[in-house]
Amino acid sequence: MLIYLILIFSIYFGFLLACIVGWQKFTRQPKTPIAASKEFVSVVVAVRNEEFSIGPLLSSFRFQDYPHSNFEIIFVDDHSTDHTVQIISGWIKNNPHMMGSYVQANGNGKKHALTEGIRQAKGELILTTDADCELPTDWISRMVMSFNPDTSLVIGLVKIQQDTSLFSKLQALEFSSLMGSGMALHALGFPVMCNGASLAFRKKSFESVNGYENNFHIPSGDDEFLMRKLIRQLPDSIESIHWPSVVVATHPQPNLKSFIQQRLRWAGKWKANDSLTTKALALFVLIFQICYILAIGLLFIGRYCVGVGLLLSIKILLEGFFLFKVSRQLHQRFSIPALFILQIAYPLYVVIIGILSQLLDYEWKGRKESSLG
Repeated sequence: MLIYLILIFSIYFGFLLACIVGWQKFTRQPKTPIAASKEFVSVVVAVRNEEFSIGPLLSSFRFQDYPHSNFEIIFVDDHSTDHTVQIISGWIKNNPHMMGSYVQANGNGKKHALTEGIRQAKGELILTTDADCELPTDWISRMVMSFNPDTSLVIGLVKIQQDTSLFSKLQALEFSSLMGSGMALHALGFPVMCNGASLAFRKKSFESVNGYENNFHIPSGDDEFLMRKLIRQLPDSIESIHWPSVVVATHPQPNLKSFIQQRLRWAGKWKANDSLTTKALALFVLIFQICYILAIGLLFIGRYCVGVGLLLSIKILLEGFFLFKVSRQLHQRFSIPALFILQIAYPLYVVIIGILSQLLDYEWKGRKESSLG
């Protein structure tokens, strides 16, 4: 038993070391602009029931350092049932110097909303973010300047904005592990994930792969499915933002129920992912978390205490070092209590969510979704 645990843990340690090297490579990339372009760009935001969360995003648009005459903002309403539309319409009316517009999505779901916004976009470069985000002042300019002539898509950085609650700190640290490993693997030549809260792509590239066609029935994954299509058709055309200090902030989930619903939504896309690399990575993570739970059980009953204790100690040290580096780059405080709580909570959460996402339907923003897509 101990030999099998050592084997699985050793593979995981190799993965963590690769992430540390990849993150260093990402953060040390040249900071000089590839193309200091001021071309016209379109920012597309899909919205649904955002009356209590969209305020910071609207404010951050006003303070972008990119010339306001060189970008438009297209808000696409995904059939909101609250006062989102009135809030957006009021903001557009009160900010005539901003080129903002509101349109209604034709179909249901985020992909239909984004497709409608992209169809109406006047810019060749499309930027997307989420309605519950807050943008740094140089977000548009740095995303645009990360393009070179051969780039089809640019991946940006996102973080969960932690507050004083332990629950928000747990979410922020867990999300930073996803963001950090994703960017690190991309820096090593294996792009496996991105986030639509900070994404940019060429309109012609989007159209060349038929956008979200064949994925409309899956509620989440608009970002990663598009990236995967572009990788297949335009290899080596994916870039990460060239300024790792530019980070889009989003809010933590307010309670455990909404957190579980969000994670069920995210997990629902994995069964439709056709990337062997991504599937293999997800499968290994699941296997490792099961082995980790087993290791804790063996330590609890007093079996292989020295060997298992050493494995667990190395895991905590490597994860702590990596997450400390990522947290510092994301401008968020590294929480040691959150790190240790996640040592117990995270493996249970991964296994439970992985199973439930294949069995349960869920509700997101007032709309019930099927786990079968």
